Amino acid sequence: MIEGKTTFLIRDFRKSDLDDLLRLLPECFAEEFEVSGFDPVHTRDMVNRAFGRTGRLFLGLLRLCGREPMKFFVAEAEGKVVGTTIIDDRGKAGSISAVMVHPDHRRKGIATRLMANALGYIRERKKARAVLNVASTNTPAIDMYVKLGFRAFEHAVYFVRETDCLCAPQDTGGVHIRPFQKDDLDAVYRLIRASEDPARLRIFDFGKKNLRTPFLQRLFRFSTEKKIVAAFDGRIVGYAEASYTTPKEVGRIGFIHVNPEGKSLGVEKMLINAASNEIEKAGVRKIRIIVPTTRQELTETVKNLGFRETLMIDGMVAEFP
Repeated sequence: MIEGKTTFLIRDFRKSDLDDLLRLLPECFAEEFEVSGFDPVHTRDMVNRAFGRTGRLFLGLLRLCGREPMKFFVAEAEGKVVGTTIIDDRGKAGSISAVMVHPDHRRKGIATRLMANALGYIRERKKARAVLNVASTNTPAIDMYVKLGFRAFEHAVYFVRETDCLCAPQDTGGVHIRPFQKDDLDAVYRLIRASEDPARLRIFDFGKKNLRTPFLQRLFRFSTEKKIVAAFDGRIVGYAEASYTTPKEVGRIGFIHVNPEGKSLGVEKMLINAASNEIEKAGVRKIRIIVPTTRQELTETVKNLGFRETLMIDGMVAEFP
């Protein structure tokens, strides 16, 4: 493909691209890595596992069955990888991430071509929509996405804090914080359906499958996940997820859902403290929580726990006819 004076090729990622990828990531995501951290050793380990004998076998079988969980495109120019994008299978949605182009090769049509390939792949798989996140300050990327048919459906804030001054989780007022169990699945599903924005659930094609650990995650253990529930008087009134990789990368708390009864009991704070404690035990020094701007009560709880606002992101979606 020739765009202006730049010749580039869009193709599938290869294991031999790994060194180029590790050089490209910090160049393109400096602002995001200030929040999330970056461990190149962990990234190398993930790629090696995915492209090892077991990984190639399982991914090949899934591809033959039409259930390919991920597609990784790269842009090659002058013999080097200068851009990437990844598509993850989210049921009826294709989730696009890692859209990046090296600064020396921007404004040459590479990002647009990568996105065109990603959208073409999602359409070929008969998905209903494509979703992605972008930093609210990244005006050039947002303008490109709008031209490609995307619209913003939510705004969210990254909150971050260190783990060295967290409160130990405690059961309070009869609320019991414990690990998620298989028997909790239906109750947690109903809780999330009742507390989350229905439009957001539709966009991400949320179902009970989202509460189960994906097969590839169980096989390769790309990260460690902890699911936590809050129970009161025999009923589940709250749920949250904690995940982490290595101490060089930020631990993450997400999927925080509490019913009105749980909110009156301060369950949001209890869940965040419990999830934070799990992350801190792994030696991780920072924790991130992403909160949609519409969830004001959760925002205030997060701020009161000492988390500071670091980055605003936009969730965007393109619907297909």
